[in-house]
Amino acid sequence: MKKYAILAAAAASLFAVGIANAEEPPIKIGAVYALTGPVAPYGTAQQKGLDLRVDEINKAGGIQGRKVEVVYYDTEGNGNRAVQLIRRAIESDNVDVLVGPSTSGESLLAAPIANETNVPIITHSAAEAIVRPSTPFAFQTSQYDRVAVPVILSEFQKRGFKTVALMSATDAYGQSGSKVIRELAGEYGLTIASDEQFDRQDTDMTAQVLRSRQGNADVMLIWSTFPAPAIIVRNAKMTGFSKPIFNSFAMATQDFIKQAGAAAENTYVMSAGILLPEALDDANPSKATIVADSEAYAARYNETPNPSAQHALDAATIIFEAAKNIEGPINRQSLRDAIEKTDLNGANGYFKFSPEEHGVATKDAPIVFLKVVGGKYTAEK
Repeated sequence: MKKYAILAAAAASLFAVGIANAEEPPIKIGAVYALTGPVAPYGTAQQKGLDLRVDEINKAGGIQGRKVEVVYYDTEGNGNRAVQLIRRAIESDNVDVLVGPSTSGESLLAAPIANETNVPIITHSAAEAIVRPSTPFAFQTSQYDRVAVPVILSEFQKRGFKTVALMSATDAYGQSGSKVIRELAGEYGLTIASDEQFDRQDTDMTAQVLRSRQGNADVMLIWSTFPAPAIIVRNAKMTGFSKPIFNSFAMATQDFIKQAGAAAENTYVMSAGILLPEALDDANPSKATIVADSEAYAARYNETPNPSAQHALDAATIIFEAAKNIEGPINRQSLRDAIEKTDLNGANGYFKFSPEEHGVATKDAPIVFLKVVGGKYTAEK
């Protein structure tokens, strides 16, 4: 019996040593992106951006010696599906942190789940309601409405525009943006001459374009995600709309030009700097990060990144910077606490998180205005 007791003790000792030397499990990111469907141009770019940054982190040794693993969930841009997949990621797959979803509507559904289950989420949507007021577990990397809208209204003021034909989608993104536009327009000497709405899945907005033309505004501003804006500019060309047309940063992708075709010519888009870094002023504190991310993305994928990739790149950087400073176990709660202490210049601007601020804090957002000329985006400084 003594012999078996010694053997058992030795086996237990070896097992304990093995456990101590075993590699720690990876830090698991659940990426809830629209990889298929009408808004796939956002999700696929986010996937590429996240893969790029995570690979860089893992090649450098991971986070405190732990690898980072990403599990992807395709929401198809559908809010109900996003909710189901987020529950699966949290309850079945035990992710440590969530990134995404790709759109505002999905993100507005996702944030309450993150707060209910105490899992940090870094969304990529532009709806300010995600972070204003802030809630404990929901963060944001996109330049949300309250940051972006003043930039485009200021641009209109500089160009001497006085009246705006506003076209906005009836979804969360469109309504959030148009609300802030209407609220702030007067501060920039602008009047909303017409205010037309549409479903972003509508296949014809000729009636709205014609009513906008009757208002004789100086400029048309379209605030919507895919696919409606490409259809609107085609409708505008067919009906002889002759005033400048600007799109929100949701259309700052090559897919917009592909979908709109010749009708995109001489229209404008506001964009995060990564779509055309040379259009950004050299003095902008985010430019160095933007150039580095753009070059790395282009080298890996042989294509220009759109701003959606930038949202994911920033999210992964925030997770990395937060986690590497955690003393003790890295888990959902410690990640949340560390993320809330983020203080860095990302590609989307300056992130200085606090209990009151869970979005980009910059007042000098790295936003540029691009014009479509010859089927390509060109700088409009």
